[in-house]
Amino acid sequence: MIGYVTIGQKKEKATGKRIQVKVTPEAITMWFKRHPDVRRKLKLEIVEEELSKDTISETVFENGFFKELPSIKNWILELSGREAKEETIRSFVNDIKRVCKGEIRKKGTKREYEIIDGWGLKHPDGLTLEDALTYISELRKRGHKTRQYRLSLRNFLQSRNVKGWFKISGATEETGKYAHLYISKEKIYAIFDWLKQVNYQAYLASKFAYKCGGVRITATLTVHAKRINFEDHTIRVVEKATKGKPKRIQEKLIPHDFWDEIPKEGKLFDIKPQELNNLLRTAYKEIIPELVEEIPQPFHFWRHQFAQHMLREAGWNYGLVARLGHWTVATLERYYGKMDRKTAFECGIKCLTKI
Repeated sequence: MIGYVTIGQKKEKATGKRIQVKVTPEAITMWFKRHPDVRRKLKLEIVEEELSKDTISETVFENGFFKELPSIKNWILELSGREAKEETIRSFVNDIKRVCKGEIRKKGTKREYEIIDGWGLKHPDGLTLEDALTYISELRKRGHKTRQYRLSLRNFLQSRNVKGWFKISGATEETGKYAHLYISKEKIYAIFDWLKQVNYQAYLASKFAYKCGGVRITATLTVHAKRINFEDHTIRVVEKATKGKPKRIQEKLIPHDFWDEIPKEGKLFDIKPQELNNLLRTAYKEIIPELVEEIPQPFHFWRHQFAQHMLREAGWNYGLVARLGHWTVATLERYYGKMDRKTAFECGIKCLTKI
């Protein structure tokens, strides 16, 4: 019968005679759940068998299977031991999976990929320095930024002690991971002007996020006037909870040049997240078309701009900007770059004369 399999025999209680037993695939699944040790042992045997093959199949790249491969499993443990974030680990593992499959995202798309000509499937345990360098080269040819993959590959090859892993530059780059998202103040206000003419609520919400410490979309669209401190010109916003942690209440400073614009009663902004993001996408296409593909989260773009402009205005005072936007100094340096020598020396001279 279709959908059934025979898995053995058992004795009938009444007669003591042996009978064939047919069960559904679901029953087999449940049996494995009740016997996790057998499941793990079988999975390990399959992994070892796959490793011994000269060629590999697509099954290696199935999520659960891929993470169980010894090199990937040990790497994940290593990263966890260094307290890397879950999303960072997931991103690194997905990067290595794409490299092994030879997949590169098609320019101008979010989820469409092409295969590098002649690449073939590669097992992570057999990934070489030459493979890594070739993949990075292919990314450059297609106009993609390479930093994320360089970090993933460098880290993975180092964990496997691959000779020459250090030849893959993993430097954070003085410019930082998101430094290329910087736009001039003129363009920022051109976007605000565009929004103001099309949808005043979108304008207010966006300006609030930018001017008040890089507020995220959920916190912005749920903020209420009752949280305003009229004496200090501050406002408390509620950031959504991260996994396993409670919601975060953060105090934001409202600058004097924006104080008169924000509403002083009720819910501050009356606009839906989807509508707001759609309007921002349209505005970006009009004013900063060269960056549209680099901005997957339109509203979050204002958090980037707050950090970039505040760092420059504050003479790269990481402590101040981190406090206002609720980052760590290390995060700011990684995302937006380290202070250049010229700025450091100019600020240093001003401070040295005061001590």
